[in-house]
Amino acid sequence: MTDESPDLPNNKAGLDKSFSKGLILLRHLATCEAPAGISDLSAALGMTKSNVHRLLQTLAAYGFVHKNTKSRYSPSLRYWEMGYEVWLHSRAGQLALNDADGLALKANCLVHITLAAEERQELTLYDRIGTPIAHPMRRLWPTGTRVPIWRIIYGWSDFVAFQIAYIAAKPEVELTSRRDEISRHLEDSGLTYEGLAERVTAARDLGYAENLGSGLENIEGTACAFRDETGAPVGVLSTIYDRDGSRDGRREDTGRLNRLYAHSISRSLGFRDPN
Repeated sequence: MTDESPDLPNNKAGLDKSFSKGLILLRHLATCEAPAGISDLSAALGMTKSNVHRLLQTLAAYGFVHKNTKSRYSPSLRYWEMGYEVWLHSRAGQLALNDADGLALKANCLVHITLAAEERQELTLYDRIGTPIAHPMRRLWPTGTRVPIWRIIYGWSDFVAFQIAYIAAKPEVELTSRRDEISRHLEDSGLTYEGLAERVTAARDLGYAENLGSGLENIEGTACAFRDETGAPVGVLSTIYDRDGSRDGRREDTGRLNRLYAHSISRSLGFRDPN
């Protein structure tokens, strides 16, 4: 197969090949802008036409794909339905929603809930709530977008606040032990490991990270991680608002509120700060 996505497991030993191909096919269909034919799918994925046809028939039988009158295929909303069930049963995400509502109302801003998948070293935008901003954030950063924890977002010239907030909530040893890995990721970005370390230290001192707007000059915001009962960070509550210059202290005021509501989520998840 020609699919070289980083989502594919490095070690495929012990995996069911047919099921794996079905998942790859379904994911590829979800990214297609229009219904795709068997020949197109075969060429794109490096599978035989007979294999693609068999997989499509199985997926259609279970309601995951539609076949139109031109024998072209597209994913059904069953894909979304399963994702919604996962969304609905996320304890951390659901508990964060109430505090996100409160923060959005109090700070008059847009609030993002980002959840961590530590085993994949990723952060995923779980939901957004609150006052829309002028910048087309939905197109830039749609719900469900995943970002590697230790890499900058492509096209942005800075670590954004939710990445800094999450890293700042982790033990210092994890940051220092990943120095070589992080430095490699930063080679073409114009950023340095030392610059990241400075931002993390500042976030720890303030109790929240600041979005300085680099790459997006018209917005700013703050972010603070929340923890589970073990003390490990499991997500980030962050704010975004249009920068209008009318209130010099807005970032500081919002940061304090951000920290307060993130700590409330942590308490709901069972975390008790020993300090």
